[in-house]
Amino acid sequence: MGFVCNDVSGQYTTDTMESTERYVSLYRKYRPATFDGIIGQETVVRILKGSVDIGRTSHAYLFAGPKGTGKTSVARILAKALNCEKGPISHPCMECEHCRAITSGNDIDVIEIDAASNRGIDEVRDLRESTRFVPARSRKKIFIIDEAHMLTVQAFNALLKTLEEPPDYVVFILATTEPQKLPETILSRCQRFDFKRISETAMFQYLQGVRNIEAPSITDEALHQIVALSGGSMRGAIGLVDQFSVFGAEPVSGATVLDLLGLPTEENISLLVQALLSRDPKAVISVLDQLERAGIEPADLLERTIALISRYILVKVTARTPNTDGVPADRLRVFPDAALVNLAAAFARIQQQSAYLSDPYPLVQAFLLAMALDLPMGLDQAREELSHGVQFTSSQDALRSAGRSAEAVQTVFDDSPGAPDEAIGQSASKSAEESADQWAHFKALVSEANKPIGVMLQALDVREVGVDQGILRVVLGPKTKLFRTMLEQKQDEVLVPAARSVYAVEKVRLVEEGFPEPAPQEAAAEVPEDEKLELLKKTFDATESLFDS
Repeated sequence: MGFVCNDVSGQYTTDTMESTERYVSLYRKYRPATFDGIIGQETVVRILKGSVDIGRTSHAYLFAGPKGTGKTSVARILAKALNCEKGPISHPCMECEHCRAITSGNDIDVIEIDAASNRGIDEVRDLRESTRFVPARSRKKIFIIDEAHMLTVQAFNALLKTLEEPPDYVVFILATTEPQKLPETILSRCQRFDFKRISETAMFQYLQGVRNIEAPSITDEALHQIVALSGGSMRGAIGLVDQFSVFGAEPVSGATVLDLLGLPTEENISLLVQALLSRDPKAVISVLDQLERAGIEPADLLERTIALISRYILVKVTARTPNTDGVPADRLRVFPDAALVNLAAAFARIQQQSAYLSDPYPLVQAFLLAMALDLPMGLDQAREELSHGVQFTSSQDALRSAGRSAEAVQTVFDDSPGAPDEAIGQSASKSAEESADQWAHFKALVSEANKPIGVMLQALDVREVGVDQGILRVVLGPKTKLFRTMLEQKQDEVLVPAARSVYAVEKVRLVEEGFPEPAPQEAAAEVPEDEKLELLKKTFDATESLFDS
């Protein structure tokens, strides 16, 4: 349901006249009742008022735009303008029976339909059938179809002919947030009006009036925060004011608003940015732990950080005064603009990588720590490019054997029909191709079993992969100890089953390049029972009687 508010001193709906015994939500209380109460849609209002005054109204309208910008409210006001006893008139009297009935939503000749729940062909056939009957008491019979893009293709087809040539007394008003989903045949039969997001300045000025009446404890800082978070939706902004109207005498700050919505404060975001660009992993962990304890969602953290950096750059370039006192300009000013922009771009890529994960926090944490440690995480590479440059090895690889001994090389030469170099080249090409396919299959199985681990494995700097003595050996680039530890925690659960399926091995060893590998433990020789007994005696200085019982 679209919404824009009228001037606080203007006309409201009859909700304000109802008994105070029943609470009325503020967005309903301050819903505009006339065209003069609409803010932020001056062009739309001017054209509609002019068409009503000169009698050149259309039989079908399409109101398109973001939620909370006034589409349904304007539709109701247009219905009043067309059916007012003193009209058609662009300034309905608000006193006649028709105006009051439409304002309260009880007019039998103004039918509102929610297409989200009445989207099928049967409902549209009923609507089409009702257009055959003249208005019961009004000048026009008006159908307001909200969320029109939710109608099915069959429903649109059933509506098409009626929408094109309705009776003279019928007016259709379609409202939608996604006009691109409507068929072109529908769009071409309507007069289209695009509603824009309400500007932050206009919204703030209006909310100040509502705040002064309903919630005086809300500070200007909190009001700016509400405006910024509403995304141009007046209905959403007034909804937040409504929630804080019962907060009490204690002032409502911007941080309080963010706490209600479960969003990170700009102070925490700026600390994270500072830690990342200062290459301080301990500070990054500290901020992330604090945000996790506060219940901050990783998606909100990424989005808010991008928005904060964007706003800081915008304020700096345009030399504008910040809208809030919470923008931590001092903390960001010490870093080059290019570094901030690159960080925002990296956050956007992390958003893409983690968007489909049910629990993106481990992956986001890994990426952010990698950034603080200045580790390559493959964010600038396409997934299909991440396997390029990986060296595949195997204990059974003929070429590897050839490199170890001249005898093996000679064997390859003798057994190959044709030139030795050609045989080696063909073998190397085939072996590398098969190994790359195996590694891709392994990563796919890991990702299927655990998406965060799969994405991390895709992004890590893998230098070498091979099977050696029944163990899948994966060599990672330097400075990857943190991520190797995270992978090893899921080794038995995720990595080993995938290795068993692809490489037919029962063990996986993750090695960081440049660090010595732990020596493999040799299997102890089987000791006869009598020798075990003697060994126990010598070890614990025991007597024979201890073993006789």
